Amino acid sequence: MDFSYHTKMITFWGHEDLAKKINRELEDKKVPHFQLITDISGGGGLFLATAIATELLGRDPYKHPDFYISFPVIKVDKKTEVSQGFMDQFKSFYDKNNYCSVNDWLQGLESLNKQASISVEEINTLYQKLSLKAYEGKNKVCVLWAPELLNISAANKMLKILEEPPSNTFFIMVSERPDLILPTILSRSIILNIDKLSTGLIKEKLINSGVNNASEIALASEGSWKTALELSSQSNFLKTLESMWIKGLRSAFKSIGNKSIVIELMEWAEEVSKFSRDEQKSFLQYGSTLIRSALVTNYSANKASHYMSLNDFKIEKLAPFVDSHNIIDLTKLLDQASYNLKRNANSKILFSNFILKISRYLNKKNV
Repeated sequence: MDFSYHTKMITFWGHEDLAKKINRELEDKKVPHFQLITDISGGGGLFLATAIATELLGRDPYKHPDFYISFPVIKVDKKTEVSQGFMDQFKSFYDKNNYCSVNDWLQGLESLNKQASISVEEINTLYQKLSLKAYEGKNKVCVLWAPELLNISAANKMLKILEEPPSNTFFIMVSERPDLILPTILSRSIILNIDKLSTGLIKEKLINSGVNNASEIALASEGSWKTALELSSQSNFLKTLESMWIKGLRSAFKSIGNKSIVIELMEWAEEVSKFSRDEQKSFLQYGSTLIRSALVTNYSANKASHYMSLNDFKIEKLAPFVDSHNIIDLTKLLDQASYNLKRNANSKILFSNFILKISRYLNKKNV
């Protein structure tokens, strides 16, 4: 079947080989109908998907009638919502930050403790739109952001669409957690991996952008341009997460033999429980990085730790308290808390138990 493609070349900084592959497919009119962009480390997956959609449609996809984008949303007043109801908010969000994560988007929704997902209603709406004849008689493009957040019914419905796709339609999925995607959907997709960037490349880009302490930021970003951007702008969100961890850890160290500190720990847990559900997930992810950095620093593997504090916190002070005696307990605790959070556990109870166990494990060698 003959498709009409735009011929402008895609550029994708830091991933020139991937861009060449995509451009070659565009030139040869051999673009796969089902593609999955894996964006595990904040490499601009949604930005790349938008660039591909632009070439397939010939202009800005967000102004094109044959472009459809689905992304995770939350329920409002117990009503299941679809992407269309958040489109203006989403466009404004994306325009401000092309290198965005799903969590960035959900924070902007102020979702409180509501779980975000892509519902079967969303996929039904998508199917109805794709079943219509293309307005301009050419291609139709659908971008599905975070297919790992499709609920079971939605995933099965999406699978049926992929098995019998509407004509002249291209699907581009973007995932930060491809391991959570329904295997039968995964198997039908051509994978485009966005790999981590080298420290040297990030450093060079930061220097050219006039960023101070480029070397330190490049190391701390661990191959993620998104992280580098956040650190270079002194992200208020990351600063808040670290600040809450510092506050909790300091109270935890004072808890042994001091029962009055329990009140302080419970106040901390209540404060964290007021974060939105997605902010709490980020909080636990940040904690995993913090604990790992302390461990490698403790064992003099400083080169393996690229921790960069936004609050002048010295990782060397925490390092002596994270070692072989408690690292397994700490890791299991973080993993279990993340799991319980996904299962909609009461966050106040969860973080109350969490900080009490943190106190016990960090003081383990001193008991």
